[in-house]
Amino acid sequence: MFLVLIGVLACIAAAVLTLGLRLMRAKTRVPVYPLGLALAVVGGVAAVAFAAIFLIYGISALM
Repeated sequence: MFLVLIGVLACIAAAVLTLGLRLMRAKTRVPVYPLGLALAVVGGVAAVAFAAIFLIYGISALM
């Protein structure tokens, strides 16, 4: 169950990363680049962290 939760959280973090990248590329009158950059950084760090936890816990469960 823990691996399912971490997998779902990794997918959510990847979605936040994607949203941040789309906001960074958006051509709007209101400058949304800083918000997109913040979302991309937070989503990227979270996605890497959750993926690492998923892999480490999955490998340790096999041993």
